[in-house]
Amino acid sequence: MSRFSILSNDMDKVHSVQGTSLWLGSLKAAKNSCLLRQNNIKTVITVANNITLKIENFKHHIFSIEDSTSFRIIDYFQQINEVIDEGLRNGSVLVHCMAGISRSSACVIAYLMQSQGWPYEKTYYYVKEKRLTINPNPGFKKQLIQYSKKLEKLQNTKSSNESTQSSRQLPSPRNIHQSPQDFIMQLIKNNIKSPSRKIEQLDQSSTVEDKEIYRLQLAQKLFAQSLQNNCQKTVQNMSDHFKYNTPPIKMNISNTIDYFSQTDRLF
Repeated sequence: MSRFSILSNDMDKVHSVQGTSLWLGSLKAAKNSCLLRQNNIKTVITVANNITLKIENFKHHIFSIEDSTSFRIIDYFQQINEVIDEGLRNGSVLVHCMAGISRSSACVIAYLMQSQGWPYEKTYYYVKEKRLTINPNPGFKKQLIQYSKKLEKLQNTKSSNESTQSSRQLPSPRNIHQSPQDFIMQLIKNNIKSPSRKIEQLDQSSTVEDKEIYRLQLAQKLFAQSLQNNCQKTVQNMSDHFKYNTPPIKMNISNTIDYFSQTDRLF
């Protein structure tokens, strides 16, 4: 295939998304319904102000865009991006202008910058590899660079907000207004789940569930008693630990463990 024939393609596949493709081309491609059907194109997007085109049996969107350096094409990017997204959910999409060089290429570049999170230069050369003839006019290029910076700023703001939100959701090790005593009791409650109901005493008719609930009750009671026996020393040590970062003394709960060993026969 000669270089001339490559340059004269009516349309070129620029990007593929989950079995559907985004095409960039000329008015001639948009008029070729057979070519559109062969490539599963369901949506045609016209981005030009100087052509009249009626397409049947395809979704057709028209944006009156002038190929002028002073034309604010940036004002159309978001709306066109949404139309492309919608079209790709139903099939492939063709974006075209008169020759597939300036207006349509600018819109496709803008879409890929937003959908892929790419900067302008990377996106431009990515599309250039797919369709060699693209060349947005100088005014469009400036607006694409401006749009790229806007997208980057939005992404940075979003990442910052997500990071802040995530940090707010992290639980604090200890509330600065919470006393060491309350903090220790909170640890006990968090580590020993309260039973769903209370069992006063076990007997021969007690079920397995009753016995498990009774064990949980004993665990809470005995753990609290073990803590209370060493309360002053432990609380003071924990307080020093929070204030001066000194190594905390490990609480002795051997009595509780021994008690459970002796009472296993009850269960």
